[in-house]
Amino acid sequence: MRHAVKAALVAALVAGCSAIATSPASAAQGAMVTTYERVNVRDYPTSKSAREDVYPANYTVFGLCWKWGETITDNGYSNDVWVATGKKGSRYSWWVSAVYLKGDKYAGLSVENGYCWDDA
Repeated sequence: MRHAVKAALVAALVAGCSAIATSPASAAQGAMVTTYERVNVRDYPTSKSAREDVYPANYTVFGLCWKWGETITDNGYSNDVWVATGKKGSRYSWWVSAVYLKGDKYAGLSVENGYCWDDA
């Protein structure tokens, strides 16, 4: 239930912001991302950051943008890309290491336009 409510809020936020083009971040193309196993959701792109939630395996959520962070190695893969799946105030949060997401290194987010530019 908590995941569904958060996903609905993020979708509403994204829909409301899509008409505003004021910074490079607003040009970013978000994408749906899917976990391949259970993963911790962090406040910042590091495993030392506070755990905000846990997404279960095969959970799909809207990825707002990506950012380089702590390199995570698991199941024989390493990746330093983290995907923001929410915001806290004006800064990106609800980070998931892309090593746990299906797809390429960037979990399907645009490499050129998907970077979290206005992250505080």
